[in-house]
Amino acid sequence: MAIKSYDESYLPYVAENVGTMFEYAVACGCHPIQFWRTFVVSKVAVEIEKGNPRYLVGYSAIDYVNIIINTTRSQGKIFNAKSMYNRDRYYWAGWILAQYQYISGYSYLAIDKALPIIKVLDMYDVLHEADINKFFDIADSYLKQCHDITNLKRIRLARGLSQADLARIADVDIRSIQSYEQGANNINKARADKLYRISKALGCCMEDLME
Repeated sequence: MAIKSYDESYLPYVAENVGTMFEYAVACGCHPIQFWRTFVVSKVAVEIEKGNPRYLVGYSAIDYVNIIINTTRSQGKIFNAKSMYNRDRYYWAGWILAQYQYISGYSYLAIDKALPIIKVLDMYDVLHEADINKFFDIADSYLKQCHDITNLKRIRLARGLSQADLARIADVDIRSIQSYEQGANNINKARADKLYRISKALGCCMEDLME
């Protein structure tokens, strides 16, 4: 169970914005792959992942594009809103990936490394009218191949913490963190008090750390 950085009630707005952002940027002449790669490392993506309310509901899709474009080599170029959107494959790709980022807890960058945007776009014809969970299952398989990691490491990385950070916050020996993540010690057999401190530091339930 992934840590949720914001309430699910925000998700429809975020997904709509990310989808519209991607479609709009391409309509304005941005190369789709280059733009998405810029987005996944941008302040916009990072602040959405953090659950910053300003980026969840305070900005429009056009604002997203302008923030991203104006912090790249195209600095100073401002796009103006178009009146119509077609909700094409670019919209769908942005929309579905925003949904998956929220559900999975992985960063947009981590998702893109395992499942490049070009592959997502190629899935449009087959999956854009299918149950959303079919895409989630496919994305999970890509992420699992790329990030074959324990729940502890996955949640720690989603939180943006190093092993040392977690050890300090949870008041746990860093070697314990390392051994649990590497599978050298079974976290399912960890002492309850230690497991509680780790889960509290990560903002999750103890059950979320179990393998």
